[in-house]
Amino acid sequence: MTIFENINKSLREYMNSFFNWILIAGVCGAVSLAFTFLALPYMKKLNELSLLEPEKIYNMNIQELNPYFIASVAFLSIYALNILVAYMFNVGAFKCALESTRGRKIKTSDIFFAFKKKPWKFLGLYIWKFILLSLWSCLFIIPGIIKYFSYSQALFLMIENPDYGINESIKESQMLMSGHKEKFFMLWFISIALMAVLVIIPLVGAGLFTFFAFPFANLLYMNFYNDITLYNQYNDDEYKDIEI
Repeated sequence: MTIFENINKSLREYMNSFFNWILIAGVCGAVSLAFTFLALPYMKKLNELSLLEPEKIYNMNIQELNPYFIASVAFLSIYALNILVAYMFNVGAFKCALESTRGRKIKTSDIFFAFKKKPWKFLGLYIWKFILLSLWSCLFIIPGIIKYFSYSQALFLMIENPDYGINESIKESQMLMSGHKEKFFMLWFISIALMAVLVIIPLVGAGLFTFFAFPFANLLYMNFYNDITLYNQYNDDEYKDIEI
């Protein structure tokens, strides 16, 4: 399937399940918004500190600085939790995309898929990928980008096969992506460019980003995954010794 065929297929699937995607995107957006409101009091407290003159901050004692320290810890904790929870809901959105691209009816309850199917494994995959990509990026930015594409299918493999181990998903992703990184880069670039353009549109940009670009990008990636898993034949022995 070419890139243009993928785009056309993804658009049709989006329109066929338009109201489901509106609901799914709305749930994901509402969760992030809830965390934003939760963090607002701590953001205001930290903003107060940023408005103070440096000399006044230096002269503060521990008791005076303590509220700002607590606000910093609370804000960072909420921010980290927001990232992890948003990721779990995004796993559910990819599960819905998988169902759609396989010709099955979307169940909006699948948005909670990651919470119901071994949530610690999905979180472990996210954290382990982050560590590996950070280490590769320390060598130079290019190796980090290449590995990002190599590991890109690990989550989809685990969604389709919840019994997969974390390393097993990563290794199989590398096998699948052999010879397909350029095509995935093009789809990734298209989705990022689309999101960037929509975000800057006054008034309606944020809504278009949430309710169209987000589900459409998920469908693009899932159709790509279906494409390479259908035509890239392999067996378990071929990827046992691949370097993570």
